[in-house]
Amino acid sequence: MAAPDPTRLYPQVYGPNHGRAQGWPAVFLKPLVQSPFIEVGDYSYYADPDDPTGFERNNILFHYGPDKLVIGRYCALAREVRFLMGAAGHRMGLSTFPFPMFGADWMAAMDLFAQRTDRPDTVLGNDVWLGYGVTVLAGVRVGDGAIVAARSVVSADVPPYTVAAGNPARVVRHRFSAADTQRLLDIAWWNWPVELVTRQVRTIMGDDVDALETVARAHGLLATRDSERRAG
Repeated sequence: MAAPDPTRLYPQVYGPNHGRAQGWPAVFLKPLVQSPFIEVGDYSYYADPDDPTGFERNNILFHYGPDKLVIGRYCALAREVRFLMGAAGHRMGLSTFPFPMFGADWMAAMDLFAQRTDRPDTVLGNDVWLGYGVTVLAGVRVGDGAIVAARSVVSADVPPYTVAAGNPARVVRHRFSAADTQRLLDIAWWNWPVELVTRQVRTIMGDDVDALETVARAHGLLATRDSERRAG
């Protein structure tokens, strides 16, 4: 069983109604992005029927560093997702107007302009789904397995395996019980060898946490965490 090639820009999709020639709208992000301030894990993709390859240009705004955008593995990013990075922030003195940006004698205040507080990195975990038109503000963290509803504005951290919605985005429900959420974080299937993921796609896409945990344990992928719990 073969997995798709994560180094291909366009996934190799078979069938009479698929493939780039028929307007396949999604691209893998890892082979697309060029900025040294962006890190993307294998198989994370962006879908946009108009311009999927414009992700770095159109969807990551004010990204001049040093803060990074970090996207984990197997993330699904819908059309018009936007990331507002740290350079979008203005210095908040008596005025927020960025005078030195426009030159002339206003450049004399460049030292104040440079005192903007740098944001921490913006981080998406693994297996995160951002819906249509989501905006993610600088410095937030979206946990593994989280879902953010369409048109939401993420201005604070989103816990793992929750569904968040609104402006500002708030947790509207937990996808699993607290115990099962911890089990899924311990399983961390996104860190499995891709060959094992390929063999277990149906299990991963299913809803049986016990079955997924059984696979992980059978391959020794829970041994370290299990021993840590016993030692504790």
